[in-house]
Order: sequence, then structure tokens, then C-alpha cells
Amino acid sequence: MRSSARLASQEKEYRTEDSDPPHQVERRTRLRFPFELRVRFRSLGQAYPVAGAGWVRNISSGGVLVMYQHEVSAGTTLELHIDWPTRLEGRIPLQLVAVGTIVRCELFSFAVGLERYHFRIAGKQDLPSDESFGAGA
Repeated sequence: MRSSARLASQEKEYRTEDSDPPHQVERRTRLRFPFELRVRFRSLGQAYPVAGAGWVRNISSGGVLVMYQHEVSAGTTLELHIDWPTRLEGRIPLQLVAVGTIVRCELFSFAVGLERYHFRIAGKQDLPSDESFGAGA
């Protein structure tokens, strides 16, 4: 009887450990790279436009985590202009231009799932507001 009480006690301890809040499970399939890069963004095709600037916290080929102090809504499609840290031929500034949808919002940050992206030479101006990424393509 002692052994069955001991097994029940061990089982109870095991269940207690399982019932604790689980540690965050890594579900990402792509490697994320930590960065601190300036980003400007604007919504595409929204009745209530969103535009702002923040900082990229990390990035992968599938998504970007942006630090931003204002509220944004999940499901919003954004165009992002990220100042890239390396220069073309060591002298020409680059930008990563990407389009994606906000998949998660937290206090002071949001995550964007990327749909498409490309590099461009960084100019003095962004795209005019009436043009979207890949217009006419």
C-alpha cells in the first residue's frame, strides 16, 4: 500500500509540474537574427491609414518584430522600409522594402509575417503614398 501511495504522490507531483504555465515553445521554423534597425512603415489599402517609425528587434526570412510605442491592429497589411546595416560596395546605403501582415500585437511591439521583400538603394524619399510595393508588376 505504501508503494501505491508513493506512486500516487509522484503522479500528483508530475501533474502539478505539467499544470504550471508552460514555458514558451519555439514555433518558428526560420532562424531569427537580433538587430536594432530603424524602420518606417505604412498601411496598404486601409480605410484608416497607419504610418509610423520604430525599431526592428529581430528579423528572419518569414517575419519581423518591430518595437513601436503606439497601438496597431492585427491583420493590418504594412509596407516596411528597413534601413539595412551594410552598404552595397561598402558605400551605397540599402533598404529592405517588405510587405506583410501584422500577425501579433503586444505592448510596445508587433510582429509582421512577411509576404514579399526586396532590397533597394536607399534614397532621400520613400515611395509616393499613392504607389504600393510592386505596383504595375
